[in-house]
Amino acid sequence: MPGPEVVDALHRAGTFVLATATTVEEALAVERAGADAVIAQGVEAGGHQGTHRDLPENDKAGIGVLSLVAQIREAVDLPVVAAGGIMHGGQIAAVLAAGASAAQLGTAFLATPESGASPVHKQALTDPLFPHTELTRAFTGRPARGLVNRFLREHGPYAPAAYPEVHHLTAPLRRAAARAGDAQGMALWAGQGHRMARALPAGRLMEVLMTEYDAARAGLTARPAAGGGAR
Repeated sequence: MPGPEVVDALHRAGTFVLATATTVEEALAVERAGADAVIAQGVEAGGHQGTHRDLPENDKAGIGVLSLVAQIREAVDLPVVAAGGIMHGGQIAAVLAAGASAAQLGTAFLATPESGASPVHKQALTDPLFPHTELTRAFTGRPARGLVNRFLREHGPYAPAAYPEVHHLTAPLRRAAARAGDAQGMALWAGQGHRMARALPAGRLMEVLMTEYDAARAGLTARPAAGGGAR
């Protein structure tokens, strides 16, 4: 976590500062540093976990986004942005109902035409060959969630906690796999909800998400009519 002097410099430049936390302790550090909001990154999130320290003993100790939002809301006096596995407008409504002020989506936009992900990566998100994700150190030496492919299966169990050394070691292999269109040798970062990815233009996806959000909100606030019953 950057110190207060870094956050102050960003504030002087007119920047609204958000910082990621994966635990309550990290959220408290975000608050002490003077950030404007904290991003509660659940273990469902794709890509690298935004942990403040890389502790191998915590590799299997991640917290789900709904639980993390609730815990951080009780611990800090900052707006909370929920992140991790959110792919649908109904999930946005759920994290807001849990106490978040906003939702952050990443994997949901990977398949859009505007995304910088490779075509191989985009196709793999919904390919039946890649039904699961896993946190692994295989590609960079830091825990990151990606689609389970051959590289992850073969090297994940033995990968050391050695970032950025592992990253530099595997980068040429990953680039070569991308050039060859070999999804089995690439780092296919993705959150747990990757199978719900939609290859829509980003603007259209935003419209769909908000329609889904509005429908979910209406369902949450709807009440059965007096004397009514299930039909």
